[in-house]
Amino acid sequence: MRLRLLAFVLVAGSTMAGMALEAKAQTSDLTIEVSGLRNYKGQVVLMLWPDSSEASKFPDAAKVQYRDERAGNLPCDFPNAALCRRVVESMQNLTVPYTFASLPAGDYAVFVFHDENNNGQLDTGLFRRPLEARGYSGVLPEDVSPIGAKIKFDQARFTLSGAKTITIGLRYPPRL
Repeated sequence: MRLRLLAFVLVAGSTMAGMALEAKAQTSDLTIEVSGLRNYKGQVVLMLWPDSSEASKFPDAAKVQYRDERAGNLPCDFPNAALCRRVVESMQNLTVPYTFASLPAGDYAVFVFHDENNNGQLDTGLFRRPLEARGYSGVLPEDVSPIGAKIKFDQARFTLSGAKTITIGLRYPPRL
């Protein structure tokens, strides 16, 4: 009886370990290349949104209670956070590459803005008109309204099923 129980525990343990390795193998890296920066001031803020119940709040991160805003290159904590926010301060050649590592397969959308004054938020003016450059995954810069219309999650959605690189161009608002 003890021998059977030991055999069962060993088989169950090896099956669980195999499932954990398989789950780890199903993650992919997503590289975002931000282009179109007009100066080296400030920082670039990237927000990765998974397709979840919070997707309807895209791209307004202030409406999301649980956000992963840890510094560095740590993997996103999507089981505990509705979006993953990362800040890049180094802008070389007016482009910014950033890799979100070990993401599970699924649908995502990315919102990026050039935070020229380093305050960590997308500044807006009269009637919530954006005052800083912004861009979205899957949306050309010329399709981003300079006066403030938001892009919906479904317009910026893409499917991640393996390693992927996305280029996001920024659109600056007109100077008044």
